[in-house]
Amino acid sequence: MAISGTGTPGKSVTERVFAVLMAFDITHRRMTLSQISRPSGLPVATTFRLLNSLEGIVAVERNTAGLYSIGATIWELGILAPTHDVIGLGTLPLLTRLTTDSGMVVRVFVFSGQSTLHVQEVARQGPNAPAGGPGLTLSLVDSAAGRVLLAGLSPADRSAIPLTRTHFDRLEENLALIRTQGWARMAQANGGVEYAVAVPAEGRPPMALSVSTPTKAVVHTDADSGPAAPAPSLIRELRHVAHGLATILSGSGNLEARTRA
Repeated sequence: MAISGTGTPGKSVTERVFAVLMAFDITHRRMTLSQISRPSGLPVATTFRLLNSLEGIVAVERNTAGLYSIGATIWELGILAPTHDVIGLGTLPLLTRLTTDSGMVVRVFVFSGQSTLHVQEVARQGPNAPAGGPGLTLSLVDSAAGRVLLAGLSPADRSAIPLTRTHFDRLEENLALIRTQGWARMAQANGGVEYAVAVPAEGRPPMALSVSTPTKAVVHTDADSGPAAPAPSLIRELRHVAHGLATILSGSGNLEARTRA
């Protein structure tokens, strides 16, 4: 890709290209030239030249209204990442069965720095929320899936999370319980509840599988004790599916290693 004359000192061409691409997010899927220019920190003229080059290789696409979106080339590259090929490896039947049996929304998360990245969602009624779905990042502290991932980190890694001492101590108590029982639960802001377990897939980033009540469903909870304990059958099924995911994903990782060898 030949990009020249971008006129933004201090940043490499690669940094400028990624500044344009990273302007898009889960709530900004389609944007105008000026809307992309602002978060990228680049002049409009520079942004326009970069977008033209990216459009030429289908890394971005522009519709008839002049709105840009991420193109197929980026998707094709992204799906190769170990964090994004969950469905492509034949795991969809497992996730579909879980959402059918439980009536809950099923999600797969991976550890991403100081947050948890949502990479897959299966729900009986389709997408659960307009601003949700794959690509959304959530706090490790504020979700059951995030806390499952936290429970698997070393004390040094956990201490790097910006928390007050009081909050950190309370979190450590909760994580100790999660490690003991093997699952996490959290009440949600919409009145629902989320349960999560780890997906111990060898050769993969730390992953978690969660089920939560659909947005329109409301589960009444006690503010002090949190959501009621789940049915043992739900946790058993959640663990069973997580084990199935780990087997499939670990097998794929081993196959990749053997192929390279």
